Amino acid sequence: MNYEQLINYLFDNSNPKFATFSKTLSNSDYQVIGIKNPQLRQIIKDHVDDNEMNLDDFKLGVYLEIDFIYFGLSLSRLKESNKQLAFLKEKIRYAKSWAITDCISTFLKKVSFVEFYDFFLQTYKSKHTYERRMAYVLALKQYKDKSILKILDLIQLNEQYMVMMAQAWLLSVIAIVYEDKIYDYLANCPDIVLKRKTISKISDSFRFDNTSKDRFKSLR
Repeated sequence: MNYEQLINYLFDNSNPKFATFSKTLSNSDYQVIGIKNPQLRQIIKDHVDDNEMNLDDFKLGVYLEIDFIYFGLSLSRLKESNKQLAFLKEKIRYAKSWAITDCISTFLKKVSFVEFYDFFLQTYKSKHTYERRMAYVLALKQYKDKSILKILDLIQLNEQYMVMMAQAWLLSVIAIVYEDKIYDYLANCPDIVLKRKTISKISDSFRFDNTSKDRFKSLR
């Protein structure tokens, strides 16, 4: 299947109601064709070794589904984690929605903390919103490693909404293992919005008991 055939296939199988729903959630300027993630993942799986589907032919920045497939295929075709991270460092800045940064991480191979941290240091201050968000999304995979606590001193406060939400997500996940550290961080955090969003995520999580939830709520 080549690029033009892919476009035709997506439109032939689109769901207009789902497209409208997804457009509202995408928080971006992408046009949304209306294809659900399981279908997109199946396309990626089916065409990993399809030489006819040339990634250089993809017209990026227009359709959410096309960019999702582009990033998913690119990562799937790279067999080494260092090459995947190098690809993200070069290309993820062109993503325009959390729907890409948050979902394509499932196509990444397991990386060491050292590999991840090097990527984080290169991206968390980027001028590109979704490159910064990607830094925090990748950090989620490292939440059990005690070294992840080094990130607490690097978090950029008063961030754009989509980056701040990734920060809150990360903090809430780290708290699963290092509750006291995140409690102390939030107790002294001057970014009120980040604090509230993190506490909200902890309160909504089934991975905390009521005692822990009440403890964090007391910081509001």
